[in-house]
Amino acid sequence: MAGERHIDRTVIVTGAASGIGRGIATRFGEEGANVVVADVRRDPKQGEKYDTDVTTPTDELLTDETPGDGTYVETDVGDPESVEAMVEATVDTYGGVDVLVCNAGIQIVGDSQSTTVEEWRRSIDIDLSGAFYCAKYAVPHLKESEGQIVNIGSVRGFEGGGGPPYAAAKGGVVNMTRDLAMELGEANVRVNCINPGYVETPLQDIVTEEDMAKSREQTLLPRFGTPEDIGDAAVFLASDEAGFITGANLAVDGGWLAHSGL
Repeated sequence: MAGERHIDRTVIVTGAASGIGRGIATRFGEEGANVVVADVRRDPKQGEKYDTDVTTPTDELLTDETPGDGTYVETDVGDPESVEAMVEATVDTYGGVDVLVCNAGIQIVGDSQSTTVEEWRRSIDIDLSGAFYCAKYAVPHLKESEGQIVNIGSVRGFEGGGGPPYAAAKGGVVNMTRDLAMELGEANVRVNCINPGYVETPLQDIVTEEDMAKSREQTLLPRFGTPEDIGDAAVFLASDEAGFITGANLAVDGGWLAHSGL
């Protein structure tokens, strides 16, 4: 049974109240994992395009409807003290950390002139520094468990687009994944990155119809991605079946990057 490989494992998923993070957390819960839902809010975000009928908090969904267990920990990944406290709460609750999924992120809409300095700093804090803070405080525990880190990047980290802060941050996540893999390989801690294309989440409320049409042209498969698609990939990368994969950047994008040959 596939779920047996994750029973009694503890997984941190940042930004897990909604969207991709919720999909990832749910898949780990279905595999029997203890999941820490680390987010600034507990209630799912309601989107106009997608997820408008999602109301049950992720931690409650995990505990009541999956073989796993869910615990919500209020966390601002842009604040290192908040991240450190979240990791400590995870260890206090479940005894350790086996998998860290760095998913939390925001996207600022604008170009170099309309994006404010404050917006730039906040985007980099959450989208890039947040992943570093999570790794910094979780790595000692991951070394003990010989665990895994799964970062969530983006196709924008390879080809640009999405605004300067987002593209810069996701490009940083892609390369930081490689660096962490180099650092942690001897400790048998694997580090990989999933790079989604267009995924149907409340975050897409900021996307214009024109941009959606461009995304449809860029996506080779006849549908957009779902949070569950990313969750499936995260479960795989954290599993024994991916035991010889580290430092990899996996595109889960419906063929988006095939256009650029990356």
